[in-house]
Amino acid sequence: MKQATKIITILTVLCFPLLAHSQVSIRLSQPSKDQNNVNTSRQYIAGRTCIGCKLTINNDSVYVYPTGTFAVKKDLPQGKTAFVLTVRDSTGEAYTRTITYYYSPAPAPKPTETFKIDFIEVSPKGNLELTEGDTLRVKVKAYPGAKAYWFDNTPLSELPAAQSSGVPGYYVGSYVITPDDSLLNGKLTVSLKGKNGQTAYLTSPNKYRFMRMESARIGRTIDNMTYLTSATEGDRLGPEKLGYLDKGVLLQIVGKQGEYYKVKLSSKKNAYIPAAYLDTEIPQESAPVSIVSDVQVYGDDKYDYVTVALSDKLPYISTQLNDPGKIIIDIHGAYSEQRISNQLRNTTEITQAAWGQPTHDVFRMVLSLKHNVWGYKIYYEGNKLVVRVKRVPANLALNNMTIGVDPGHGGSNVGASGLTGAVEKNLTLGMALLLKNALEKEGVKVLITRTSDQFVNNEDRLAYYRQADPDILLSIHMNSSVNPVDVFGTATYYRWPFCEPLSAAIHKRLLQTGLSDFGNNGGFNFILNNPTEFPDALIETLFISNPGDEAAILDTAFQEELVQKIIQGLKDYIIQAKK
Repeated sequence: MKQATKIITILTVLCFPLLAHSQVSIRLSQPSKDQNNVNTSRQYIAGRTCIGCKLTINNDSVYVYPTGTFAVKKDLPQGKTAFVLTVRDSTGEAYTRTITYYYSPAPAPKPTETFKIDFIEVSPKGNLELTEGDTLRVKVKAYPGAKAYWFDNTPLSELPAAQSSGVPGYYVGSYVITPDDSLLNGKLTVSLKGKNGQTAYLTSPNKYRFMRMESARIGRTIDNMTYLTSATEGDRLGPEKLGYLDKGVLLQIVGKQGEYYKVKLSSKKNAYIPAAYLDTEIPQESAPVSIVSDVQVYGDDKYDYVTVALSDKLPYISTQLNDPGKIIIDIHGAYSEQRISNQLRNTTEITQAAWGQPTHDVFRMVLSLKHNVWGYKIYYEGNKLVVRVKRVPANLALNNMTIGVDPGHGGSNVGASGLTGAVEKNLTLGMALLLKNALEKEGVKVLITRTSDQFVNNEDRLAYYRQADPDILLSIHMNSSVNPVDVFGTATYYRWPFCEPLSAAIHKRLLQTGLSDFGNNGGFNFILNNPTEFPDALIETLFISNPGDEAAILDTAFQEELVQKIIQGLKDYIIQAKK
């Protein structure tokens, strides 16, 4: 009873501003000012007025949602455009506000008019430590019709104007690092030579250093939260993660890009790791290559296992397939000189184990399963790599499960905001507590990361759930967009193929609420989508930035409906898993 009262209190606090807001006024979220200089024609006018009031913009009626919010899009002509917003309540009292846009399109690029170099762009970006065979690419904007050079007078090519938006003077090139290159933590210089003997120079903003292979370093991962990435840059969620490694895994450093080490996993595979996650203060030795001769596949009373004896803790990367379920693990720096036994002892989930050698220094395991993947953990016991495979529970039912429920954001991390002023951190908490209560009524044990408005670091959330190892993990969020008019609907997200059936089942049920379809989206790089220990789904219930979606989520009855649809999706997933 206390928990239910707490949830009602939270939801009342969320909705109270709507009830209290009756004054005839206009509060704008977009634009934030009355006078606006813009360089794009598409603009949005969005905000909040009094509930039940009528709004016009330049005498055109605008729909006001029951929450008092509104949002319209406008395509501006060049120059000055004024919009007069007038709001009236039922008594006739009126309030007027004028916003003005000064639209001037961004100037089109034009050729460099004097003999100089405007800029240099080198990729990869950042301060770099390079090794033999690394490739640098450069793009330079300078005076057209000249000759440009870098790296000991290696020429750059001027792009035809047709390939550079009609603007001449863009020079491009690439260079493969050789052992003879002298890079002493210095900057790169581009020179420009004109037809009349003029010369111009410009140095790169970043520094470059050559790392000779004989001086390449090794390091070991500091804990089991260390992850590999495919690059050093990515979207707003960061670089794409390839997976987590156990503590003490040995990695060969072959370069550095900004705050990331470049590491050589095997002869044809490199990756990146945050420098802070690698301990380099260890005895330096050559990276080992391990001969695989002892592989065991067996089961106990809880899990199925595969163990591989190695000479050291080597890096690994895994992925999965569905229908039928398979787990594929590549151990980098390992190979087999003899036929490895694939005998199964007392396994109930692993139905077949196959071994391969896609390259001479990568040992591949392919584990075929009785069902789709339910989760697995990869770790080391000494120098023995262990793959612990979860079994689909024999008595598969919701009331036998432990489910993680993660309310997104919290404390100083408020998340997105709606036009009413409602914030994501409060709505996710209210939804998560409703879901927790409903699941517990179904007999589920719920693990929740916060029950109040507190900040919880995402890495701490992930570490908690990887340690607790629930059967399923759900993270509750609200979506947001700078476009409050055209972008709306419900979405689910997953990272790994084995999580797609769970995510899809929940998404299908959420669409039954009448929300628009924003997709069941795979390959998502959100931190709580990255573990392989359990199926998980990120539920972006709807777009808090859209006034229609926001009005829906502020309705406690609709929140209850969303919760029931999530539970129905879980039950659908369980039925599917049984088959």
